[in-house]
Amino acid sequence: MRFFLAILVGKFISYLTKTLRFGGGSAAPGLYALKVDPNLVEKLIQKIPKNIVVTGTNGKTTTARMISNFATESELKVIRNHTGSNLERGIASTLISHTSSHLTRLDYDLGVWELDEAAFNTVAPKLNPDIIVFLNVSRDQLDRYGELDKVVNMWCETLVHLDPKTIVLINADDPSLGKLEKHFKGTVIKFGKKNIKNIRTKGLAGSFFDLEVNNIRLAIDLPLPGLYHIYDFLAAFYTGDKLNFSDKDMISSLKNFTPAFGRVEKFELQPLRLHRKNNGYIFLIKNPAGATQVFETLAPSLKPQDRLLIALNDNLADGTDVSWIWDAEWERLLVTGSRYQVVCSGIRAHDLALRLKYAGFSSKGQLASSWNSKQITIEPDLEKAFQEAQRGLKGTLYVLPTYTAMLGLQRILTKAGVKESYWKEKGT
Repeated sequence: MRFFLAILVGKFISYLTKTLRFGGGSAAPGLYALKVDPNLVEKLIQKIPKNIVVTGTNGKTTTARMISNFATESELKVIRNHTGSNLERGIASTLISHTSSHLTRLDYDLGVWELDEAAFNTVAPKLNPDIIVFLNVSRDQLDRYGELDKVVNMWCETLVHLDPKTIVLINADDPSLGKLEKHFKGTVIKFGKKNIKNIRTKGLAGSFFDLEVNNIRLAIDLPLPGLYHIYDFLAAFYTGDKLNFSDKDMISSLKNFTPAFGRVEKFELQPLRLHRKNNGYIFLIKNPAGATQVFETLAPSLKPQDRLLIALNDNLADGTDVSWIWDAEWERLLVTGSRYQVVCSGIRAHDLALRLKYAGFSSKGQLASSWNSKQITIEPDLEKAFQEAQRGLKGTLYVLPTYTAMLGLQRILTKAGVKESYWKEKGT
């Protein structure tokens, strides 16, 4: 009785949040349903034949989305927490929303679940995973997780108790993940730069490279830029290989792959009556390693007529400690000869502007609420900052938000008619 009541509560909360536009029902339904039945996830997950868990500091959403894309190409019905809500409540919300009206069926072949680094230890065992993917570990929200060793040691403790029939995939190029193999009794497969040959970049359009796997060489045309996305692809490809997906079909499906919201997402500003289409990109930044990778990817494309909108929040979902911005290598954005304008926004806009000043961006005067430089403008209100960033724009607008700022930007873009709400987007 508790099980059925929990699902009913979750479905009601989901309806309420969407109807009243409190959000997309990605977390609240699961939060309240789990209060009714704390074992809800374990009970529902048993109805899905195979489950995959993806965890790590960076790349979870893109990797999970790519695995789902490969599975769909193989004609499997896939369920996943595609909104990026990666705590237990998010997974519970997804399961509830896809449970049949009779509250008995989940008609899916495969579950693909991205898990928060800290949530992995309590939630992964409940998902009874067939495959676990460990992408990387780097400094991220130290106020919540502590040092890197603490995170990895907790993963090790969890692996000891998992079913050895599980297959574990590990990024071999992240030295912090090396100890995981010693704590797992089952099959461990490593992927990394040893599998990649002859990389040729094509700017923000992606990259070409050769993949060596199973003693054969495959030509890959990846529609996502940056070396870090190549690692996401490797993780997804090896997962598909273990699920017996066709190499040819997986590679072919990349032609139809689109990134998740905020992850190198391209958007059109035509509804805002600007001079051309396709002149906006969103790159999520949330920790030093991931942000620096974004800067490396973005720098070669920056031109004087372009503009950056960077939004820094310190809400709980972002991590309340924003000192990470001093470890991110903003200096990589200082492109020789490019005097593009930067708009700093978000709750910690002034902290961000100060960091950019020390990075070498042109500035004058003292930091104050009205402080502006020749290159930097401060506008804490994100909607006003978005409008400011478009004013007189002749090039491309690159938006670099932290997590909750990205959600705020999504609402702004939805309000402007540029895109749909993220929870309405295609789940794969």
